[in-house]
Amino acid sequence: MTEFTKEAEARFRKEIADFVDRSLDEEGRRQVELGKPLSRNGFVEWQRKLVAMGWGAPHWPKEWGGTDWSLRQRFVFEEEMALQGAPHMVGFNTRMLGPILLTYGTDAQKERFLPRALTFKDWWCQGYSEPSSGSDLASLQTRAVREENSYVVNGSKIWTTYGHYANWMFCLVRTDPNVKKQEGISFLLIDMNSPGLLVQPVKHFYGQHVFNQIFFDDVRVPAENLVGKENEGWTIAKALLEHERLATSRHSEARRKLGRLIRMAKQTRYDDKTMLEDSYFRQRIAQLAINVRAVEYSTMRALEKYIDDGEVGFFASSLKLCGVAVNQSVDEAILDLLGPGSLPADSAYNGDIPVAGLVADAQFATEARYYMRGPAIAGGSNEVQRAIISKQVLKL
Repeated sequence: MTEFTKEAEARFRKEIADFVDRSLDEEGRRQVELGKPLSRNGFVEWQRKLVAMGWGAPHWPKEWGGTDWSLRQRFVFEEEMALQGAPHMVGFNTRMLGPILLTYGTDAQKERFLPRALTFKDWWCQGYSEPSSGSDLASLQTRAVREENSYVVNGSKIWTTYGHYANWMFCLVRTDPNVKKQEGISFLLIDMNSPGLLVQPVKHFYGQHVFNQIFFDDVRVPAENLVGKENEGWTIAKALLEHERLATSRHSEARRKLGRLIRMAKQTRYDDKTMLEDSYFRQRIAQLAINVRAVEYSTMRALEKYIDDGEVGFFASSLKLCGVAVNQSVDEAILDLLGPGSLPADSAYNGDIPVAGLVADAQFATEARYYMRGPAIAGGSNEVQRAIISKQVLKL
């Protein structure tokens, strides 16, 4: 690994900019600009372009298709991809499953699953939350009973992001109900095409389909799909949550939204001047830019802590709170800029209707605002995060 100098950083940023410019078509660029996720095929195609560049999993070892980048280089990569308007990739394959298998998986599991996860030949989803087990994850009740060379799984998972896209799930199940709740959990890899498994959509109130509820009715899972040891899945779950928490700041997402806000402010005119020239709104954008940068630096600190200590700990709680708040504040600014033009969330503008002088599709601004209410709950609600801070940091 060579030293990542200022000159090397500048060359790397240009390489990223050139890659995005030649690799992202107009439709993909428009999807990102509007804050819309890509289609399933769009995600897969983009990931494979990254893999072709050797960028498919920056934090994996190089032998498995990763890179030998330093922490700083990985951070610059994410930042510059956001600045260039590249799609934000779903992290279940590379950010979650990959590190877990690299740490706890058998050689056979690594060889079978990692290459396919890297190229999205397999699309993975996460089976953690249940209808009665959200923030108190250890109380989960989905059962897995060992029968010879299989586990028979019964129960339900909910809020399964992109479960309708996935063909595999990494899942927490209860394998021993007679011990302390954290001690009777195991970590299974489940084929989503298994008999007895049902995927039911859970749609947002405005119609978007991201989440799902998964039902298991005597689903048989080969025992070889157990990761780690039986009844020791809680250790793996905590390790996976550490990887997930590194992404809870959503700093790249905030950076994308800020870029969109600035572009729209340049195009929107009021009283013969653009909104970027309006002193109040310019000051508001400046404060948002400061807040976004603060979250980026905080994310960098969390990564450094993870490398030094092997965990993020309670620092993740403040990271999540700040990241969600910053994203919500940028969404609110976009909504305020668009005004009434942002209200028809389900209509289909043709792209030619001026909204307060702005020629753009505006209907997704409202969707984005309400979508960000979800992360304030998922992964431990804001109230839970504040309770963690008050107990572990403030000793209240």
